[in-house]
Amino acid sequence: MIEQTENRLSVAEAQNICLRNNIPFYTYRLPGSREVIFGAQLSNDTRIFKGFEKHRGEKGFVITPFNHSSWSFPFFIKADLSFTDYLTDGEAIRNLQNTVFNTPERIFTKQDCEHFEYLDELRTMIDTLKREGMKKAVLSRTITIPCDSLRLSPAIFEQMKQYHHAFLFFAAIPGKCAWMGASPETFLKYDRNGFFTMALAGTQPVATAKNPPEWGDKDIEEQQIVTDYIQDTLRHFFTRHLEIEGPITLQAGNVFHLCTFFRSDEQLPADQIDELVGQLHPTPAVCGLPKKRAMQIITEIEKRDRGYYAGFLGPLQASGAFDLFVNLRTMEVFDDALRLYVGGGITPLSDPETEWQETCQKADTLLNLIRQMNYGKITF
Repeated sequence: MIEQTENRLSVAEAQNICLRNNIPFYTYRLPGSREVIFGAQLSNDTRIFKGFEKHRGEKGFVITPFNHSSWSFPFFIKADLSFTDYLTDGEAIRNLQNTVFNTPERIFTKQDCEHFEYLDELRTMIDTLKREGMKKAVLSRTITIPCDSLRLSPAIFEQMKQYHHAFLFFAAIPGKCAWMGASPETFLKYDRNGFFTMALAGTQPVATAKNPPEWGDKDIEEQQIVTDYIQDTLRHFFTRHLEIEGPITLQAGNVFHLCTFFRSDEQLPADQIDELVGQLHPTPAVCGLPKKRAMQIITEIEKRDRGYYAGFLGPLQASGAFDLFVNLRTMEVFDDALRLYVGGGITPLSDPETEWQETCQKADTLLNLIRQMNYGKITF
């Protein structure tokens, strides 16, 4: 049970108020940190994110879609109110409690892809990659759990705190989108020390992997594709210094990944940051290579819009610093359901059943949290 006194509001209680009153809000915890940051926009205007140059000097949260040409738009949630762990300002608490907006409900409609259907999609993608001589594309699916999601979501976010090395997030724009997850993958970090990003690809379940894991040709090739793409992109922007470390094995929940880190202490003007982001997103880790054709294949084979899955999201500071992460190990929050999104990198060497099992292992990062809450029987 969430405890609240008159002049002390927890993050979970603030989330409940915002979900009940249709207030745009965000919550996050950076990897390795213990601090949970909450922010709310106390106006009902939908703010489109127009790039880092346009939002210079603003504090808030960015959430962008996988494909900018889809029906989904990049949004910015402005931090009219923000606090860390607990809000103790009585006037601010009352202001939040008394803010109420009317927005349409978000009810899920589309059904999930069954096992045999996903295997058919995988075979089609593998055949396409072989026929066209492509290196990689990413296929995803969903797992939908009908439930009282608005009540359960704050409690699930609390349970996610056990994933200490992930980026935890819960961001919602009522009537537009609501997403929550524990992402293992940095998209791009920027502060006064410079830039940081990573190439993350290849997957093995922790329960069955050797210690250290032994990586097969498919995983090594997949990770190298992502590494080469990011390295080539960064070298167009960072001409003086680019540090590369890896690949190393990184644990994310119940799976291992191969990971390569990239760092540069160079600074870039805001317009070049926007250009860098535009060239990096989406990386082959969530899309494929060549990028344009991979996105076409994904649209043709998946037959459903990813929305904000595999997009990027994270906090933006007034100083211009930001911490952006890929929207992975994630679920979409509807008014009447939670929908998990999982996927995997497909190469000509992929085996369909192995790829299906990989999505099951990745889904367990969030499904295990729901199981711990004893919420009914969950099957997928």
